[in-house]
Amino acid sequence: MPNGVMGSFATPFWNDQRCRQHSRWLLLVLALLLYLPGTSTIPLMDRDEPRFAHATVEMIQRDSWAIPYFNGVYRFDKPPLTYWWMRLHYALFGVNELAARLHSVLAVYGVALVVAGMARKLTQNPGAGLLAGAAWLTSLQSLVHGRLCVADMPMILLVALACWALVELLTEPPPQRWNGWFWCLWLSLGAGFLAKGPIAWLVPALALVLWRWVFWKKPLPWRNLQAGPGLCLALAMVAAWGAPALIETKGAFWQTGMGEHVVKRGTDVFNGRKFVPGYYLLTTWLSLFPWMGFAVPVWRSLRANWTAQTSFLAAWFLAPQLIFFFYATQLPHYVMPGYPAFIVLLALAWQNRSRAVPALAKWLTVGLTILIAGVWVFAAAAQIQQSGIRELLYSTLFLLTSVLVVGGYVACVLWKQGMTRRNTWLVCLTVALTSRSLVLLGKQLRATSVPVRVAAQLGTLPTSMTLHGCGYTEPSLVFYTDHQWQFTDDMSAAKLLLQQAGPAAVVVLKRDWTLDRWFKGLLGTAPKGTAAKDHTAIVHALESGSPDVPSQLIEGFNMARFSWAEVQLFIKR
Repeated sequence: MPNGVMGSFATPFWNDQRCRQHSRWLLLVLALLLYLPGTSTIPLMDRDEPRFAHATVEMIQRDSWAIPYFNGVYRFDKPPLTYWWMRLHYALFGVNELAARLHSVLAVYGVALVVAGMARKLTQNPGAGLLAGAAWLTSLQSLVHGRLCVADMPMILLVALACWALVELLTEPPPQRWNGWFWCLWLSLGAGFLAKGPIAWLVPALALVLWRWVFWKKPLPWRNLQAGPGLCLALAMVAAWGAPALIETKGAFWQTGMGEHVVKRGTDVFNGRKFVPGYYLLTTWLSLFPWMGFAVPVWRSLRANWTAQTSFLAAWFLAPQLIFFFYATQLPHYVMPGYPAFIVLLALAWQNRSRAVPALAKWLTVGLTILIAGVWVFAAAAQIQQSGIRELLYSTLFLLTSVLVVGGYVACVLWKQGMTRRNTWLVCLTVALTSRSLVLLGKQLRATSVPVRVAAQLGTLPTSMTLHGCGYTEPSLVFYTDHQWQFTDDMSAAKLLLQQAGPAAVVVLKRDWTLDRWFKGLLGTAPKGTAAKDHTAIVHALESGSPDVPSQLIEGFNMARFSWAEVQLFIKR
């Protein structure tokens, strides 16, 4: 073992024996401190989170296990594993944000255990394994998706388990038939498909192809996989859900779930996004911050330690990058299934590192520090009238400072000095600062959430009341009112809705200020201070035309559009 690593971990508290005995508990504490604060207070982020969260509620209400519904109609976006997991948490903790997101918190911790185990096995160093788990938990994209009510993190956990099993089965001596790694591989593949569909199979499959014919180029003992019975097991798991789902929906689950949400997303751009060539080559640097700053020593370490295991890790990291390179719909988290491989390679580079901090890590940290400092100066100089926007901006900047600036600095210190006792306290202070930032951000987001404030004004709703959204069509309204909504972008429909008989509530978008509109005003391509959408005249006409219907102006932050919205709520009891 290199002297640098011995110096890093050869303290009474961080010796190899203590790391081996307590690393899983240390990682659990780190996960709880980073992922629980704010998780129960930050409102569900439109648009995917509330759809997942309330689809589970509607499955419970319908006593359905195979078919998810949202707002009274089929939801074909994802298979049911995430809904089942959320259903368990709803039964234990009730229907709330924490229960809706807890599966992602548990899954991100599970991935940390996987990368820690793989790194410990690869390096024969418990300290490097602990670093790998901590690096995964503190990567920026993990901090985001490890607290979201979506299906990505469970799928990443199952892909990581499947890839670990592939390495063990194909690089170790011939295993005993039906051993634990056989069950780990094929159960993970079956459950992975139930989590997010075919991507859970495509990543390991392409990683195997790249490994065998591009990177390693040596024969592999394919018979160790026992592919015949294993594939039957995985397919049986999928069929146990898929057959009833297809029968009940008369094939619509396959046609829409695969045709629209998998194939069409690859050929057509969804939600108005623009296709950017090389998108993931850029976003990966930020997604894996601060640890992507050490990409150069990771690359050098990989070349110096080119083995069957490390070449597979390289193939695993590259596989989702290739799968989504030409995919039309682009989102930063799509390539996350390959990130655990980079973290394991980072642990190997850590073990063989020099004491010098890579220039790339320093410049990334300095660059982000200058950028965030500039935003701080702008926020202090700008005369923001709405107190909600001002407080939300400061809470966000406080969080970004703790995560990006302080996190990058701490990563550089750890790379140079290791986990000394002094640096242990530095890490604890950074985690405490991040936790506090998340708590503050959660309070501000909740206080400025339009759906939360609308639900509070509506209170307990009779089943006969109809709810309508005109121009404001965010799915969070469904979750926070636990009531079906009728949404339309036709602003002229609001007048007819208010004239209909029976109790009703209508939410009408009045004005919406977006970030891109602000930049256009700054650049002179749009009038300064103008809203991206302005329906003030329509709202005034509705108020004058329905004087007997009480109304109230509600404003707040719209996380789906990253905008500040004003809506007029009309309530006809």
